[in-house]
Amino acid sequence: MSNYKDLKYLVTGAGRGIGRALVAELHSQGATVYALSKNPENLKKLKEEFPSVIPISVDLANVDEIKKALEPIEAVDCVINNAGIVEHTEFLTATPESFDRQFNVNLKAVMFVSQIMAKKMIEKGKGGSIVNMSSISAGRPDPGCAIYACTKAGVDMLTRAMAVELGPHKIRVNSVNPGNVLTDMNQPRPDGKEDVGHSFILNRTPTGELWMPMRDIVNTTLFLASNLTSQLTGQCIAVDGGYLAN
Repeated sequence: MSNYKDLKYLVTGAGRGIGRALVAELHSQGATVYALSKNPENLKKLKEEFPSVIPISVDLANVDEIKKALEPIEAVDCVINNAGIVEHTEFLTATPESFDRQFNVNLKAVMFVSQIMAKKMIEKGKGGSIVNMSSISAGRPDPGCAIYACTKAGVDMLTRAMAVELGPHKIRVNSVNPGNVLTDMNQPRPDGKEDVGHSFILNRTPTGELWMPMRDIVNTTLFLASNLTSQLTGQCIAVDGGYLAN
């Protein structure tokens, strides 16, 4: 059984959705959690519910802000790069602004948060783990998500590249690639009409489940972040009901 007590974690995108669920579980297990979010109100609510959490407000689209926010943080045992955004737009109508916003948060932030914290891990000399939150879109894009899919494909390749380079320092790097998860960023259409992207995914999911349980995502992420494995690295683990296998 893994022990999270007295270990230190840094979680980005901690204010809502998967990030918040991860913080809640780590808090309940007695871990020290640095919780990063752009939204101060979300961080305030997080602190109220989980008093020991250390909230840090930072715009992850801005590398200078990332450097400033992470500089005073100690080396942690695990970094969970969870923050991400999606802007649904057709390929033919996608804009440079949308391209930059999604790549800045979904890929560039993963690169530089990991770089800064990996250097701290190396200096400490005790190894560690980095888990990147990717997506099934990295392997099979659904309609209206071309840019998002490219960012997540980049996350998968960055995960493998980091695993190769950081392995000698005993730092494992993996990604979790969830299917649809019911969060405030990913909701059924309010008009009740069928979402084309959701239909595309459901028709190819062997288990017949569109929404992956949050608990599955949390458990998979924390397994990769734990001391239960020493040699699992460079892997992109899909939690998708078999979608990518079909």
